[in-house]
Amino acid sequence: MGILKNTLAIVSVIYSVGVFACDVQADKAFPSLLTENGVVVFDEAPIEKEPGDASADEQIGIEVSFVSCSDGAKKLIGKLPFLADTGKVRAAFFARAGQDAKESLFVIHSVNIRSDTGVKYSGDYYTVHVYQDSANGYVRDERLSTYFGNGGDILSDDYKDLVHVFPYKSESSIIEKLVSTSYKSWYVGAPVDLTINKKTSIHSSPVLADVTRMYLVAGDKVKQEGVEAGWLSIMFKTPKGKEIRGWIKCENAGGC
Repeated sequence: MGILKNTLAIVSVIYSVGVFACDVQADKAFPSLLTENGVVVFDEAPIEKEPGDASADEQIGIEVSFVSCSDGAKKLIGKLPFLADTGKVRAAFFARAGQDAKESLFVIHSVNIRSDTGVKYSGDYYTVHVYQDSANGYVRDERLSTYFGNGGDILSDDYKDLVHVFPYKSESSIIEKLVSTSYKSWYVGAPVDLTINKKTSIHSSPVLADVTRMYLVAGDKVKQEGVEAGWLSIMFKTPKGKEIRGWIKCENAGGC
């Protein structure tokens, strides 16, 4: 009987420690995410001022951290971008980025553009951050973070029409992409040949304003060399064998 009591006491202590370490209060920025051995938390935190910055206003950013269940230790995963405003965490979730991969942490952050950037944004500016679980904790996955990228919806010069739509504003939009054939081909590095479906301007970067005088027409064949935030990096070979590289919108070549 004494042995049983001692065993129960030990189990009770272990359970209490585990509960205490993982008993994280509700975060101001976004609800915590429970993992197998800890909790991912989203904290609002003051941003360190640049040297010589004498402004009185305190800038608040959002930090993503991991809290261990075993000892309560807290480790910073990453800081979300401060773009003249704290912004909001629109979504945070775990998803498998590849068939044999562990689940990755996806965070979608957005901020309202308050200053004149020269771009006529309609709504918020979004950034997608992906972190891989490793032996050293969660680390930023640059390849996946670049794939989903950043951006916002953009209006025409007369503010009447949308000329560009950022595709990854929600958890569902990313989950849908992760199971697509185009994403799976990109993930494993398979060669992708595409056909242009309408007259398409070539851009020097995945930015709407960086348009060149070059264009492609329906039926042109291109090779996909990269993907970023709904844009395709392509190579087009002219009938004379000259290689032309640039960026086009995904939807103008059958999606990506």
